[in-house]
Amino acid sequence: MSSPTIDKEIAFLEEVKTAVFLIREGLISFKCLIDDVDLSHLPILLLSNGFERLLKTIICSSCLEKDLIKPNFGCIKTHDVKKLLERVIKTAQEWTYERRCVKTKKDMAFLENCKDLRELIILLTDFGDKSGRYYNIDLIIGDKKDYVDPSKAFIVYCDKKMTDGVSDPISHITTVLQKFARALCRMFIWGEVGQMGKDAETIVEDFLYLNDEELGQVQSKFWE
Repeated sequence: MSSPTIDKEIAFLEEVKTAVFLIREGLISFKCLIDDVDLSHLPILLLSNGFERLLKTIICSSCLEKDLIKPNFGCIKTHDVKKLLERVIKTAQEWTYERRCVKTKKDMAFLENCKDLRELIILLTDFGDKSGRYYNIDLIIGDKKDYVDPSKAFIVYCDKKMTDGVSDPISHITTVLQKFARALCRMFIWGEVGQMGKDAETIVEDFLYLNDEELGQVQSKFWE
């Protein structure tokens, strides 16, 4: 019989693996939207769920590392990607994460200041936290909500990017989300996440070793 500690570590690594898989598949689905952005529900579903899980694993591993007796996991009982990201940024600031190396400094600047990331986080949060994933079911059963169709919100966002001069909004979004995933995955290497977090290195390497020149491309060596 395995020990509770081993079970916890296995569950943690499985959760990281699930998060990375969902994000990866979400980005692949985005590539298919070049021909039909009306099919955006699936990639939004995958990405919202994936980033929610990845953020939560960072928070969990950090809490376990700094408070082994009685960690406080109350902050992860939400689907709000925006709030989860704010918690991760606050945690990284407590680590003085930006001082670790040039890459962590750039990652923190990106997480804290990138306007495009903030806009996409709002889309993912509206989809997850407000149950936008059930928008169509709510309409079918007559349970109308006070939020817009998440697929239409995504189309509006793409149209806005094109108005702003972005010729290929899908590649633009892919680049921003890849940088987001890479910044989070690097925290398993340079953050204060304990051995359990460090053990996730081989799981997050899809994004961990993503070079700048590969951003915006889905069909790279990481997805062959």
